[in-house]
Amino acid sequence: MDKQALLVGLDLGTSGVRALAVAADGRVVARGGVALATSGPPEPEGAAAAGRHEQSPEAWWGAVCQAIAAVVAAVTGAGYALTDLRAVCIDGTSGTLVPVDATGQPTRPAIMYSDARSAAEAAELNEAAADYCERLGHRFDASYALPKILWLARREPAAWERTAYCWHQTDYIASRLTGVVPATDYSNALKTGYDLLDECWPAWLDRWPGVADRLPNVVPSATPIGRISATAAAATGLPVGTTVVAGATDGVAASIASGLARPGDYNTTLGTTLVFKGISRELARHPQGTIYSHRLPGGMWLPGAASNTGGAWIDAWFAGADSRALDRAAQQHLPGHVVAYPLVGRGERFPFVAPQATGFVVPEPAETVERYAACLVGTALVERLAYEVLDTACGSGGGAVYATGGATASDVWMQCRADVTGRVVHRAAAPESAFGSAVLAAAGTVYKGLPEAIHAMVRIERSFEPSVGQAAGCDELFAAFRSELDKRGYVVDVSGRGVRKI
Repeated sequence: MDKQALLVGLDLGTSGVRALAVAADGRVVARGGVALATSGPPEPEGAAAAGRHEQSPEAWWGAVCQAIAAVVAAVTGAGYALTDLRAVCIDGTSGTLVPVDATGQPTRPAIMYSDARSAAEAAELNEAAADYCERLGHRFDASYALPKILWLARREPAAWERTAYCWHQTDYIASRLTGVVPATDYSNALKTGYDLLDECWPAWLDRWPGVADRLPNVVPSATPIGRISATAAAATGLPVGTTVVAGATDGVAASIASGLARPGDYNTTLGTTLVFKGISRELARHPQGTIYSHRLPGGMWLPGAASNTGGAWIDAWFAGADSRALDRAAQQHLPGHVVAYPLVGRGERFPFVAPQATGFVVPEPAETVERYAACLVGTALVERLAYEVLDTACGSGGGAVYATGGATASDVWMQCRADVTGRVVHRAAAPESAFGSAVLAAAGTVYKGLPEAIHAMVRIERSFEPSVGQAAGCDELFAAFRSELDKRGYVVDVSGRGVRKI
């Protein structure tokens, strides 16, 4: 191991860009972060109501340059040489589409992962590619990139005609850094229809002329794909020739940062929503197609799913409150007797599919702190249900949880999650996607693969064990939670392996 090597991890988020410089032993040496000034270019009237969400790739690039420049300045100020910066890796939002011309310039604003305009195209793909969906174990929806590509080809023919490549968010930034047409990675390619079993773009894409011709080459994450160009070096401060390796989606990068490494264990990223990832030796499938499996370098699979439930209820229902004070006060109400499903808005996608779903708190508490406590527990109840579904799909059970996301900062919530799920919950020292990207950068340059890089760089800061005295109360709450879901028609029975699956 080169102890002096520094790896740069870059996370492209919806609201900003984060960069880290990480030593080969896992120490975070420098941080840089830049908020995106706006959510995107001006959109037509009614776009939000129609579920549309666009952003400017040029704004991403400006933020990337500022974030990396801040990191470079910090590491050189700390006594490191520029030559110690060995590699860069990028993660970004999954399913975001960036159409560009032959020179790499966007032909229109990026269509974000959260954009819902291509629902009809997703339904068409599920019918036309039914065999593929069955083999890969997931179904297309509007959050995927491929339905967005079909939408673009049909609804904006002028932009489509100018489009030479259909890239992901990470591909666009990789191109700006290297000055070449980059290969994309397995995890970003999944939602664009890549066949991770046969490792190719499927032949059925030829049903839509011009689509396959615009798709990138695909390589495993951590594969070197280029070097920092002179133009990018001038804009960022990175040395010319620094290696750029293929990145991942932000969810995959977060799971790597968590320390997840053994089959049967899970990573849950708890932010606005809940995102689940697990390690499996085989691709996992679910009868409703709600689980999709990423492929990791080295052959392991990363089955996962995402819930619409998460931490959004904090800002929506307790706006302006001191969450730390509420955490402290909530401890005496945990696990309590109130059953909560803290969904903000309408519709759930995992661990059950219910477009009509709405949140509930039963019975409605009289005190604010008791309602807050019930929502802490309710989020953990969704987690517990999700792990049951994933265990059935993966043929595993009882593994530990490696937590990432903003909610990991709360010791009270972390302990609550361990108690409710009955699983050990680990908190990594640097539980963020940018750190996961730095680990991928090291895996492709400093270390002999991803497992070795994770072992060398990821540190568990604290582990939360389930409290034996809370087990009975949590089991009762979980049974009541399942009963409330059943009453509302949110849970269905699906036969399979003799287990009740959601």
